[in-house]
Amino acid sequence: MRLRRLDLTRYGRFTGRSIDFGLAEEGAPDLHILYGPNEAGKSTALAAFLDFLFGIEPRSRFNFLHSYPTMRIGAALELARGSRELVRVKRAQNSLLDASDQPVPEAIIQAELGDIDRDSYRTMFSLDDDTLEKGGESILASKGDLGQLLFSASAGLSDLGRNLEEIRGEADRFYKYRARSGELADLKTRLATLRAEREKIDTFAAQYAQLIATRDKAFSLYNDVLGERARIDSRCGEIERLLIALPRLGALRDIRQRLLPLADLPDIPRDWAEQLPAMQKDEVALETRAQAAEDEVARLEGELAAIVVDQAALALTQRFSGLSDLRARSVTATKDIPERRLQSREVDFVISGILERIERKDEPEPGRLLLGASIAASLRALIESWSGIEAALKAAEAELGAARDRVEEARVQLEEAGGASERERTPSNLASTLGPVVAALRADDHMARRRLADRALATHRQVLDERLRDLHPWSGDVEQLAGLKLPDASTIERWKKEEAAAQRQVDRHEDDIERLTAERDRIKAERDALGVIGVVGDPEASEVRMARERAWASHRRTLDEASADTFEAALRQDDIVTTTRLGHTTDLVKLQEASRALVVAEQALGRAVGLRDAAATVLQRVSDETAAVLADASPALPVTMTLPQLEAWLSRRASALDVRASLLSAQHDRDGADSDARRARDRLAVALAARGIAVEAEASFEGLLEMAQGAIDREGELENLRAALAARQRDLLRREREVERVAASRNEWTAAWQAACKRCWLGDADPMPSMGAVREILAALVELRPALEKRAGFADRIEKMENDQAAFAAELEAMAGELGVASAGLAPLDLAREIQRRVDAARAAEAECSSKTRDLEAALAKQRALAEDVAIHARLKAERTGFFGVQSLGEMAVKLQAIERRSGLQEQYDAAVRDIVAMLHVSTIDEAERLLDGLERGALEAELAELKPRSADLDQRSRDLFSEHSKAVDAVEAVGGDDAVARIEEQRRTTQLDVEDKALHYLRLRLGSAAAEHALRAYREQHRSSMMARASDAFRTISRGTYEGLATQPDKDGETLIAVGADGRSKMAMELSRGARFQLYLALRVAGYHEFARSRPSVPFVADDIMESFDDFRAEEAFRLFADMAGVGQVIYLTHHRHLAEIALRVCPTARLHQMEA
Repeated sequence: MRLRRLDLTRYGRFTGRSIDFGLAEEGAPDLHILYGPNEAGKSTALAAFLDFLFGIEPRSRFNFLHSYPTMRIGAALELARGSRELVRVKRAQNSLLDASDQPVPEAIIQAELGDIDRDSYRTMFSLDDDTLEKGGESILASKGDLGQLLFSASAGLSDLGRNLEEIRGEADRFYKYRARSGELADLKTRLATLRAEREKIDTFAAQYAQLIATRDKAFSLYNDVLGERARIDSRCGEIERLLIALPRLGALRDIRQRLLPLADLPDIPRDWAEQLPAMQKDEVALETRAQAAEDEVARLEGELAAIVVDQAALALTQRFSGLSDLRARSVTATKDIPERRLQSREVDFVISGILERIERKDEPEPGRLLLGASIAASLRALIESWSGIEAALKAAEAELGAARDRVEEARVQLEEAGGASERERTPSNLASTLGPVVAALRADDHMARRRLADRALATHRQVLDERLRDLHPWSGDVEQLAGLKLPDASTIERWKKEEAAAQRQVDRHEDDIERLTAERDRIKAERDALGVIGVVGDPEASEVRMARERAWASHRRTLDEASADTFEAALRQDDIVTTTRLGHTTDLVKLQEASRALVVAEQALGRAVGLRDAAATVLQRVSDETAAVLADASPALPVTMTLPQLEAWLSRRASALDVRASLLSAQHDRDGADSDARRARDRLAVALAARGIAVEAEASFEGLLEMAQGAIDREGELENLRAALAARQRDLLRREREVERVAASRNEWTAAWQAACKRCWLGDADPMPSMGAVREILAALVELRPALEKRAGFADRIEKMENDQAAFAAELEAMAGELGVASAGLAPLDLAREIQRRVDAARAAEAECSSKTRDLEAALAKQRALAEDVAIHARLKAERTGFFGVQSLGEMAVKLQAIERRSGLQEQYDAAVRDIVAMLHVSTIDEAERLLDGLERGALEAELAELKPRSADLDQRSRDLFSEHSKAVDAVEAVGGDDAVARIEEQRRTTQLDVEDKALHYLRLRLGSAAAEHALRAYREQHRSSMMARASDAFRTISRGTYEGLATQPDKDGETLIAVGADGRSKMAMELSRGARFQLYLALRVAGYHEFARSRPSVPFVADDIMESFDDFRAEEAFRLFADMAGVGQVIYLTHHRHLAEIALRVCPTARLHQMEA
């Protein structure tokens, strides 16, 4: 399967977005880099791909923008049967659609995936930081077990080792061979305890009936005493309530009398009493505020009438304010005119000095001397360019001389080297013909392969020696080891099964023998104990009865005194035995049961011994077969070797043979490298001889290579000298042309200088001024222009200030005439101050008048508002005083207090009624009064005093009877006459079922873990060579040669993975550093993907930014592995790091970069 395009039509944050992976290029890795910043939706795209394959999850978290019914994902898949355009929507059924939105079966995709579900795909064909870290932890958990590591890497199951350990631990917690503790032992102990408890609670029926009668009688007496005590306590409580109610009734009648005078008062709203204080306070406040408002109005009216406003001055306010700017200019002019005239004279002196510097002292119009911008710019440009032309001419002449010297020097070097010039030399193709041969031979890796092969041979020989030493007590070389005739794996497995089954039978039957022996001894002890107490068994009784019958027969025959005495003795003995047996009926029954149980136990014990011996025979047969095979294989192998020891030895032998195969492969690699080295030497010798270079027959490949390279280097050196001479000759020609160009530029400058001077007054001089004189004149003219402009500015400013002074004085004269102010003899500023005083006084009077008018209007409005409040208060007061028929609020307060007193008495009356009615358990107060009126307090107190001692006596009597009843109940329960035996039996059966269930669960755990271990061994044997070789190469690549590869080490349970360092040292997998374990897990996952793709069609592999902690070098090697994976299937890498995308494109130029925007 291959993903050609993913359409995120409506999913998560995407709307109408597509990611086009394109068609796969033939022969190129199918590697794709999906790059985008954080929150660009890379992980969302991965989730969308999984939802497309397996259906959108029922409670998807990607519905925050598009609701469930609108979610839609599309894709173009390249399947085994061709390309298909499919769509996935959010539905419970028929969620997979074709391009025309018609439902299609899920089998289209499932046929490509096989039995892979969502979780399997996520664990097998995707990688992220979490799975990489868990993979490193799984290497620790597996303790380097090769089978677990290969399987977990291929299936992506990082917790396999830990799960197997948990399964074994759970099984061992239930039962472990020869362990004294465990859950099974606890359950067996509980069964024994329950059996002992059942035997303890057995008793006779007559005794049990007597205990039941005692218990029932005690219970009846206890109930009678409780009833009598309850009746007396009830009467005592009733008397106490009546005694409490009698004084309450007197208080009730007193309250009723106090309420009679207040019955005629009217009912009022509840808030009248609360509002009365506020009304009294408001009445006083309103009267005070009304008088204050009236006084304020009178005061403001008087003050307003006393204010006088100057209307003529007030009319000039705006006009006088407009003179502020003109007044400021007039004041400034008075101060500045003398200073400006002084500054103008100073500028005249400066202009005279400038004219004298340029030798034009008598110039009547200095402005004529100023030059236009174009003329001045031309002169300055020519002045500035002259220095460059002059310097360029000197430099060009100097460089021309140096170039001539360099040409001569190069010619001398070429002649000294023995080479001819370019025109004289004979063409040579040594570098072009011999160079490719040397380069090709240098690129040949036979020397590196020889070194690697020698190193591998040394390592494998060392490992092989260790493997052979591990095979002790067997000794010999590896070829002898390979020739041994040993049983195959199926035979070993058959022996193990037979031995394990027989051993389980022996263990089980030995447990049965131990249990049955203990049971037999216990039964014998019970039977012997019954014999001690005088119980005669059935055999003894039968013997006594037969002796009596024989004595009777003898007496009948002889009828003499001796036979009669014998018969009498036998008869008495029989009577004694019969009487004894009748007196111990229960013990006799137990004795008979013990006898029967003893027979059964002995039979079961004999059967268990026979079965144990049969199983032991099978064990011996397997041991004999193993010994015979070992004796035939080699005399050095001990015939007493057990099957686990034999299997471990065979595993070490297989490991040694694997090393032998690796040794032979390394030898073959070294032979191949030597052969390639000989062919390379012969090829180089032929090439040198063809070019006329003498070759010694004993010369090595390295010597010939150095000779060829020397010839090529000498030819290259001569070519460099010739090229240097030609380059220096070309440089000399260029320098000569440069001198000619600079001389022409100097002539052009001189003509341009003369033309520029003639465009202005400078051309009038004869001779024409020099470049230095013109430079000084231009500098002086730069100072002349601002001096002339400054003089003209001073004249204009003085004239304007004099005009401002005249305008200000004329305006002041006009205003003074309108106000009637005498202006004769006053300066303009003094006259302005007088007019300012008149205007300010008029404005202040007008402002005070406006303020008083506003205050008067506010006071009048306040007075009107107070009048309305007084009217409202008067209406409310009249309404409430009229209700009570009084004139003032004080009289109304007296009425309200009486009403409040009546409410309080009524509440007391109602509470007393409720208490008395509740206390006496009657419905109305009238019934309570009738009940209490007919009672005398003294009689009630006397009756109560008589009943309380009787209640105390009955209470003590009930306690005694309860104690007797409890003891009787305990006696019955101790006997177990209830369902105690049934409960114990139920618990025993429940415990037996629990043992059965847990034993079955234990068997499932043991069989499951054994099956998993067997499967791991089979998987290890099946995939060891291909996956190990590929994982070893990948680990060497990603570690950048820090580790040469991976190897295996046999142990008692299988094989352990070992990392072989570049220095030859080995490390167990769980001894690696954290980063190295991550790299090892990644290498195993890469090998697992190749193994998957080798046996079935590949599926897209997705890695989500797993290289955040990698440096650039290891990231480069990891992308090299991904590029290799992309040769057998599609690989997609998601990242938000730009430099990782660049590294991927550098490692694999054909990789495709897809960018996602945030």
